[in-house]
Amino acid sequence: MKYFYVLLFTLISSHSFSQSETSVLFIGNSFTFFNDMPYLFQDIAESTGKQVYVDTVVHGGKNLEFHSKREKTYEKIHEKKWNYVVIQGHSDEFAQPEGTIDKNTYPYIDQIIDSIHANHPCTHIVFYMTWGYKFGNPNWAPISTYDGMQETIEKEYLRCANHFAGSISPVGAAWDEVREQNPNINLYFTDNHHPSLEGSYLSACTFYTSIFGQSPVNNAAKIAIDPLQKKAIETAVTSTVLNNLMKWRWTPTLEAGFDFKLHNKDLQLVNNSKNATKVEWDFGDGHTSTDSNPKHLYKKKGVYLIKQKVTNNCQTLVQERKVTIK
Repeated sequence: MKYFYVLLFTLISSHSFSQSETSVLFIGNSFTFFNDMPYLFQDIAESTGKQVYVDTVVHGGKNLEFHSKREKTYEKIHEKKWNYVVIQGHSDEFAQPEGTIDKNTYPYIDQIIDSIHANHPCTHIVFYMTWGYKFGNPNWAPISTYDGMQETIEKEYLRCANHFAGSISPVGAAWDEVREQNPNINLYFTDNHHPSLEGSYLSACTFYTSIFGQSPVNNAAKIAIDPLQKKAIETAVTSTVLNNLMKWRWTPTLEAGFDFKLHNKDLQLVNNSKNATKVEWDFGDGHTSTDSNPKHLYKKKGVYLIKQKVTNNCQTLVQERKVTIK
């Protein structure tokens, strides 16, 4: 039996979140707004051809209890059906004993997330893992060194993401990688807590890679950082994020795709989609199927538009291809 492969096709993708624009709201404090980090993230994304809308609700030195009781926080949450909302606790809020975090932070995260999902149930929650102070925090022995503070922060952000079913932008982990591999790069502002421009750029790159699943290496964003240090930061972020996507709770990306074989009026579809929980087909002649690799017999000659619709949680993608029946 001889099959003919039809090469002419059109590809159209759609998403429950607009493919033309990705919207991100940052909730946090100065660790977020130093050096306009959210807009550095936007610059990186736009330099790679993406359309991004960014907004912030930030206040220096404040924790998540403050944000949970602030009217402006909820006003921003309800301004849009956000694709992503980033939640950043105070710089030492997750460098506390578990019981303290459970009592003093979790109830307020719960309240904020309830509002986010009431506004749009498909908004993706992202926790902004911060970093240890350069010389640690003397207020509690386990975090009195950088290593101890960073280890505690990472452990507690992972526990938080698991508890609230969110993802992590592992800025602190990438920060640790740069400190170890490139100690000549100064990531700290003069107070040894806040980020330098290099530190904020690292943060922005981490959000870009986490959200889009792509390396920031050689992006065209303009920033006043030594080119070699810029490249080293981008490389560290790439390995930290992309080699550990499951650890940071980023689910596999949904992908649509299919091929087909045509013999006379007999069609065989080959499903190449990835990470879909449901596949639906429209053969373009009024008939549909939910089989993974369906067969179909066309009754009449003509040009038909085959549509594949794949879904995964809140995501939906559609691919279309034309077939000519002679």
